[in-house]
Amino acid sequence: MVPQHDEDGTTLPVLRYVTFDTDVGRFLVAGNDRGLRLVSFGKGLDAKRELSRKTHGERVIAVEDKIRLRRVADSIKDYLAGSREPLNHRVDLSGATDFNRRVLEVVREIPYGVLRSYKWVASEIGAPRATRPVGQALARNPLPIVIPCHRVVNSDGSLGGYSGGGPDMKRRLIEIETGQVDLVLRGGEHTERERIRFLLESEGGDGEGDKDRS
Repeated sequence: MVPQHDEDGTTLPVLRYVTFDTDVGRFLVAGNDRGLRLVSFGKGLDAKRELSRKTHGERVIAVEDKIRLRRVADSIKDYLAGSREPLNHRVDLSGATDFNRRVLEVVREIPYGVLRSYKWVASEIGAPRATRPVGQALARNPLPIVIPCHRVVNSDGSLGGYSGGGPDMKRRLIEIETGQVDLVLRGGEHTERERIRFLLESEGGDGEGDKDRS
């Protein structure tokens, strides 16, 4: 049985986690009674080290719980296999700033297969000039895939950065959702960028002239 008290007798909050392997790498998912707190993934991910890093300075008890988090793990695996079912799990964004929380809440509502620009997100939160802070907020997204920041791209048709495993992973997730292949990361051929701009404009998500700096 895992002790749930500190040395001074203080009751500590429990952070439940699970790890699992997929074609895109190893996943770590963790949450508490309020909802999911973190999703990390990548090739060669050291889950225990990542969990320790993410909870550094916190007084919590980390408990592996494959049963309670099974639905979350299964839904992520299904998503990577092409499922369009929304990942509508409860989330805990209490550790985010008010600005970052507003950004993440807007981005969470972007539908499957739809791309939006950083300027669009900034406008949605009522700060149309804040494209750089929006990019910084998404670079700190604690729940990639569940909060689909990979659906936010640069207005020039390049994909930009991605907190959940780097730009190559962002490209792969967009390819899964849109069916587009060989997408350009930054710069690249005009025709490649136009494919992304077409997806943006077809959904009304384009914003002229702004680029992610994350």
